[in-house]
This record gives sequence, structure tokens and C-alpha cells, in this order.
Amino acid sequence: MAKRSYDSKLVRIKGIKTNKNPLNSKVEIRTSLRIPLKRCVASCILMNPSTADSVNSDDTINFVTKYIHKNIPDIHWIRFYNLYPFYEPTSPKIYLLIHNLTPSEYRTAMDANRLEIKKSLESTTHLFLGYGQCSGDSNDKACYYDMETAKLLNMIEKNYKNDIFVFETSQSKKILIKNKYPRHPNPNNEHFAINHHKCQIKNGSIKII
Repeated sequence: MAKRSYDSKLVRIKGIKTNKNPLNSKVEIRTSLRIPLKRCVASCILMNPSTADSVNSDDTINFVTKYIHKNIPDIHWIRFYNLYPFYEPTSPKIYLLIHNLTPSEYRTAMDANRLEIKKSLESTTHLFLGYGQCSGDSNDKACYYDMETAKLLNMIEKNYKNDIFVFETSQSKKILIKNKYPRHPNPNNEHFAINHHKCQIKNGSIKII
């Protein structure tokens, strides 16, 4: 049978795995061939990582995973990203951590973080924005939060063409905070996401569709 190329629209080419070995000088054997199909992939951008890694999870990761699994069964893969990539279990303390970084450390980490998000956009089918509002003071908001969210939204607007969603939570009937900021899906033990709504980014701002 003639050799053919894999259909890149259906198959994740780089993820193909095969167990193929020579049996002798004339015969080759293949005991398995695993072909990962392209299914819906969700990417969720939150404020900052708490404790979750490849071994341990945390309340937010568990909640969002359960929410998406229950409400959007077409999604077969969830990837989590953050506005800030710095581990800090208590989000209001994130700016204290940032203040203790050198400018070079901060820029290096943030540039790498945005690049990682940008690379993911091509294969993302469902993008969730859930980074909440600034938990610092007015200086933190102006010097960090406003600048970083503007860079993030402009990058998404320029490079992403699929569906974007924000969470509606039990905290308020208003979907966006101050008609501007996406709500965190699990801000505390009392409130949590109860729905999600499609939106678009236009001129650097989030607009509910």
C-alpha cells in the first residue's frame, strides 16, 4: 500500500506514537500505532498559579476542570495559563511578590508567559478568561494589572479567531466586573461560576456577545 500523509486537520501530527522495531535484517514489526485526533481544546487564563502542578491540584483547577467536563463535553483537553505566572497561594499577596523581583526578573518571566499563551492560541478552540480584577492598590493596578491585561487582550485580539468565554458567577448578576473585567470562576468558598457567556475582544476590551 502506498504511503500517504496524515491529515493535519484531523490528527495531531506531533503526538503520533508508534512502536516499530526490526525483527531481523529483512523484517520490521509494529506492535502499536497511537494517533491523537484533534478534538476541542480549552485554554483558561486565570490570575496566578496557586499550588497546582503535575502532582498536586488546587481548588480552582479542580473546580474549572469539573465545570468544563460537565458543561462542555466536546472538550477533551484543558490547559491553564495565568495573567501572572508566579506561584502565590494568596492572590492579594501577588503584588508583594512582584515588588521583590528585579525589573529584569519580572520582564523575563512575563515575556515568557505571554509567549507560552500566544503559542497555545493556534490549537485552542475554547478560550476562557477568568483572571478577575486587580487585588492590589491603585499603583499596582496602573503599573502592573492594567498594562498586563492590555498586552494580553491585544495579543488575543490579534492572534486568536475562535470562541472566547467569560464566567458568570453567583457573586453578581453582572457578568463582567465594572463592565470590564472577567470574573474569576471560583473566587472564594461562597461564590463560584454558574454559567459562561461568549464574548469578543474589540479594540482591547471585552464585549459580551
